[in-house]
Amino acid sequence: MLNNLSRLNIVRIGSYITYSSLQKIGAGILNAFRGIIREINLSHYDSPVVDSIDAQLLTMILDEQYEGHVLGITDADLKTEDEDEFYNSILGGKNPRNDVAVVSTKKLAPRQMTSDRQYDLFVDRTLKVALHEVGHNFGLIDHASYQSARGGRLCPMSRGEINKFGYRGYVKVVVDGRGMDFCDDCLSFLENIYGFNQPSPQLLKDSLVAA
Repeated sequence: MLNNLSRLNIVRIGSYITYSSLQKIGAGILNAFRGIIREINLSHYDSPVVDSIDAQLLTMILDEQYEGHVLGITDADLKTEDEDEFYNSILGGKNPRNDVAVVSTKKLAPRQMTSDRQYDLFVDRTLKVALHEVGHNFGLIDHASYQSARGGRLCPMSRGEINKFGYRGYVKVVVDGRGMDFCDDCLSFLENIYGFNQPSPQLLKDSLVAA
Protein backbone atom coordinates (compact mmCIF):
# COMPACT_ATOMS: atom_id res chain seq x y z
CA MET A 1 0.00 0.00 0.00
CA LEU A 2 2.77 2.46 0.88
CA ASN A 3 4.34 2.24 -2.58
CA ASN A 4 0.96 2.98 -4.13
CA LEU A 5 0.22 5.97 -1.88
CA SER A 6 3.69 7.52 -1.56
CA ARG A 7 3.27 9.38 -4.85
CA LEU A 8 0.29 11.71 -5.23
CA ASN A 9 -1.00 13.02 -8.56
CA ILE A 10 -2.79 16.34 -8.09
CA VAL A 11 -4.99 16.92 -11.12
CA ARG A 12 -6.64 20.25 -11.89
CA ILE A 13 -9.97 19.96 -13.71
CA GLY A 14 -10.90 23.47 -14.84
CA SER A 15 -8.82 26.64 -14.57
CA TYR A 16 -10.19 28.56 -11.60
CA ILE A 17 -7.24 27.74 -9.37
CA THR A 18 -3.76 28.75 -10.54
CA TYR A 19 -0.79 26.47 -11.08
CA SER A 20 1.21 28.27 -8.38
CA SER A 21 -1.69 27.63 -5.99
CA LEU A 22 -1.53 23.92 -6.85
CA GLN A 23 2.14 24.05 -5.87
CA LYS A 24 1.21 25.57 -2.51
CA ILE A 25 -1.43 22.89 -1.95
CA GLY A 26 1.07 20.19 -2.88
CA ALA A 27 3.65 21.55 -0.45
CA GLY A 28 1.03 21.67 2.31
CA ILE A 29 0.07 18.04 1.70
CA LEU A 30 3.72 16.93 1.69
CA ASN A 31 4.31 18.69 4.99
CA ALA A 32 1.15 17.36 6.64
CA PHE A 33 1.93 13.76 5.72
CA ARG A 34 5.56 14.12 6.79
CA GLY A 35 7.33 11.89 4.30
CA ILE A 36 4.58 9.30 3.92
CA ILE A 37 3.81 11.03 0.64
CA ARG A 38 7.23 11.39 -0.96
CA GLU A 39 6.44 12.87 -4.36
CA ILE A 40 3.71 15.01 -5.88
CA ASN A 41 3.01 15.40 -9.58
CA LEU A 42 0.92 18.34 -10.80
CA SER A 43 -1.10 18.08 -13.99
CA HIS A 44 -4.12 19.49 -15.80
CA TYR A 45 -6.96 17.38 -17.17
CA ASP A 46 -8.76 18.86 -20.16
CA SER A 47 -12.49 18.30 -19.89
CA PRO A 48 -15.70 19.95 -21.10
CA VAL A 49 -16.75 22.94 -19.00
CA VAL A 50 -19.59 21.77 -16.75
CA ASP A 51 -21.34 23.34 -13.79
CA SER A 52 -21.64 20.05 -11.90
CA ILE A 53 -20.50 16.43 -12.11
CA ASP A 54 -21.26 13.21 -10.29
CA ALA A 55 -18.51 12.77 -7.70
CA GLN A 56 -18.20 9.02 -8.14
CA LEU A 57 -18.07 9.33 -11.92
CA LEU A 58 -15.24 11.85 -11.65
CA THR A 59 -13.21 9.54 -9.39
CA MET A 60 -13.70 6.71 -11.89
CA ILE A 61 -12.55 8.90 -14.80
CA LEU A 62 -9.43 9.99 -12.90
CA ASP A 63 -8.70 6.39 -11.88
CA GLU A 64 -8.71 5.40 -15.55
CA GLN A 65 -6.56 8.33 -16.68
CA TYR A 66 -3.98 8.34 -13.85
CA GLU A 67 -2.32 5.53 -11.96
CA GLY A 68 -2.38 5.13 -8.21
CA HIS A 69 -2.94 7.88 -5.68
CA VAL A 70 -4.91 10.81 -7.15
CA LEU A 71 -6.39 14.05 -5.87
CA GLY A 72 -8.67 15.83 -8.34
CA ILE A 73 -9.45 19.52 -7.79
CA THR A 74 -12.40 20.76 -9.85
CA ASP A 75 -14.30 23.99 -10.37
CA ALA A 76 -17.52 22.00 -10.81
CA ASP A 77 -20.02 21.22 -8.07
CA LEU A 78 -19.66 17.59 -6.90
CA LYS A 79 -22.99 15.78 -6.88
CA THR A 80 -24.06 12.57 -5.15
CA GLU A 81 -27.17 10.42 -5.31
CA ASP A 82 -28.17 11.20 -1.72
CA GLU A 83 -31.93 11.70 -1.48
CA ASP A 84 -31.44 14.56 0.98
CA GLU A 85 -31.09 17.66 -1.21
CA PHE A 86 -28.70 19.19 1.32
CA TYR A 87 -26.24 16.29 1.04
CA ASN A 88 -26.34 15.75 -2.72
CA SER A 89 -23.71 18.46 -3.19
CA ILE A 90 -20.38 17.93 -1.42
CA LEU A 91 -17.11 19.78 -0.82
CA GLY A 92 -15.07 16.64 -1.40
CA GLY A 93 -15.18 12.87 -1.46
CA LYS A 94 -13.12 9.69 -1.71
CA ASN A 95 -14.00 6.59 -3.72
CA PRO A 96 -13.63 3.54 -1.39
CA ARG A 97 -12.94 1.30 -4.39
CA ASN A 98 -9.75 3.08 -5.42
CA ASP A 99 -7.21 5.65 -4.21
CA VAL A 100 -8.87 8.66 -5.81
CA ALA A 101 -10.16 11.65 -3.84
CA VAL A 102 -11.79 14.76 -5.28
CA VAL A 103 -12.34 18.32 -4.03
CA SER A 104 -14.70 20.96 -5.37
CA THR A 105 -13.75 24.64 -5.10
CA LYS A 106 -17.32 25.68 -5.94
CA LYS A 107 -18.37 26.57 -2.38
CA LEU A 108 -14.95 27.51 -0.99
CA ALA A 109 -14.47 30.96 -2.53
CA PRO A 110 -15.38 34.06 -0.49
CA ARG A 111 -18.45 35.94 -1.74
CA GLN A 112 -16.15 38.51 -3.38
CA MET A 113 -12.60 37.61 -4.35
CA THR A 114 -11.19 41.09 -4.93
CA SER A 115 -7.94 40.90 -2.98
CA ASP A 116 -4.88 38.68 -2.59
CA ARG A 117 -5.92 37.99 1.00
CA GLN A 118 -9.29 36.62 -0.10
CA TYR A 119 -7.65 34.46 -2.76
CA ASP A 120 -5.18 33.12 -0.16
CA LEU A 121 -8.15 32.21 2.04
CA PHE A 122 -9.68 30.35 -0.91
CA VAL A 123 -6.45 28.38 -1.48
CA ASP A 124 -6.13 27.58 2.23
CA ARG A 125 -9.69 26.26 2.27
CA THR A 126 -8.97 24.09 -0.76
CA LEU A 127 -5.86 22.71 0.95
CA LYS A 128 -7.77 21.92 4.16
CA VAL A 129 -10.50 20.03 2.28
CA ALA A 130 -7.78 18.26 0.28
CA LEU A 131 -6.02 17.15 3.50
CA HIS A 132 -9.31 15.71 4.75
CA GLU A 133 -9.94 13.71 1.57
CA VAL A 134 -6.34 12.52 1.15
CA GLY A 135 -6.48 11.48 4.81
CA HIS A 136 -9.29 9.09 3.89
CA ASN A 137 -6.98 7.47 1.30
CA PHE A 138 -4.67 6.60 4.19
CA GLY A 139 -7.45 5.14 6.31
CA LEU A 140 -8.14 8.14 8.54
CA ILE A 141 -11.78 8.56 9.54
CA ASP A 142 -13.99 11.58 10.22
CA HIS A 143 -14.11 13.11 13.67
CA ALA A 144 -17.79 13.78 14.23
CA SER A 145 -16.80 16.18 17.01
CA TYR A 146 -14.58 19.23 16.70
CA GLN A 147 -11.28 17.54 17.60
CA SER A 148 -8.32 19.83 18.17
CA ALA A 149 -4.77 19.28 17.00
CA ARG A 150 -1.53 20.83 18.19
CA GLY A 151 -1.71 24.60 18.15
CA GLY A 152 -5.40 24.63 19.01
CA ARG A 153 -6.79 24.41 15.47
CA LEU A 154 -9.18 21.65 14.46
CA CYS A 155 -7.76 18.42 13.07
CA PRO A 156 -8.21 18.26 9.26
CA MET A 157 -10.37 15.15 9.80
CA SER A 158 -12.88 17.11 11.93
CA ARG A 159 -16.21 17.01 10.12
CA GLY A 160 -18.66 18.54 12.57
CA GLU A 161 -22.33 18.93 11.75
CA ILE A 162 -22.87 20.33 8.29
CA ASN A 163 -26.64 20.78 8.64
CA LYS A 164 -26.18 22.88 11.76
CA PHE A 165 -24.58 25.75 9.82
CA GLY A 166 -25.54 25.38 6.16
CA TYR A 167 -22.75 25.21 3.59
CA ARG A 168 -21.49 28.78 3.89
CA GLY A 169 -21.55 28.63 7.67
CA TYR A 170 -19.93 25.19 7.61
CA VAL A 171 -17.03 26.50 5.54
CA LYS A 172 -16.48 29.41 7.93
CA VAL A 173 -16.82 27.39 11.15
CA VAL A 174 -15.40 23.96 10.30
CA VAL A 175 -13.16 24.33 7.23
CA ASP A 176 -11.69 27.67 8.33
CA GLY A 177 -11.36 26.25 11.85
CA ARG A 178 -9.17 23.37 10.70
CA GLY A 179 -5.40 23.58 10.90
CA MET A 180 -2.76 22.00 8.68
CA ASP A 181 -1.63 19.44 11.29
CA PHE A 182 -3.39 16.26 12.32
CA CYS A 183 -4.45 15.48 15.89
CA ASP A 184 -2.56 13.01 18.10
CA ASP A 185 -4.99 10.18 17.29
CA CYS A 186 -4.49 10.60 13.53
CA LEU A 187 -0.71 11.01 13.91
CA SER A 188 -0.52 7.85 16.02
CA PHE A 189 -2.42 5.92 13.35
CA LEU A 190 -0.16 7.21 10.56
CA GLU A 191 2.98 6.47 12.60
CA ASN A 192 1.89 2.91 13.39
CA ILE A 193 0.77 2.03 9.88
CA TYR A 194 3.13 4.00 7.62
CA GLY A 195 6.05 5.33 9.67
CA PHE A 196 6.71 8.98 10.17
CA ASN A 197 9.70 10.95 8.86
CA GLN A 198 9.60 14.74 8.67
CA PRO A 199 11.20 15.82 5.37
CA SER A 200 13.47 18.82 5.13
CA PRO A 201 12.17 22.06 3.50
CA GLN A 202 14.46 21.42 0.53
CA LEU A 203 12.99 17.95 0.05
CA LEU A 204 9.51 19.45 0.06
CA LYS A 205 10.58 21.85 -2.70
CA ASP A 206 12.35 19.20 -4.77
CA SER A 207 9.44 16.75 -4.55
CA LEU A 208 7.05 18.97 -6.50
CA VAL A 209 7.13 17.76 -10.10
CA ALA A 210 5.15 19.13 -13.02
CA ALA A 211 3.54 16.45 -15.14
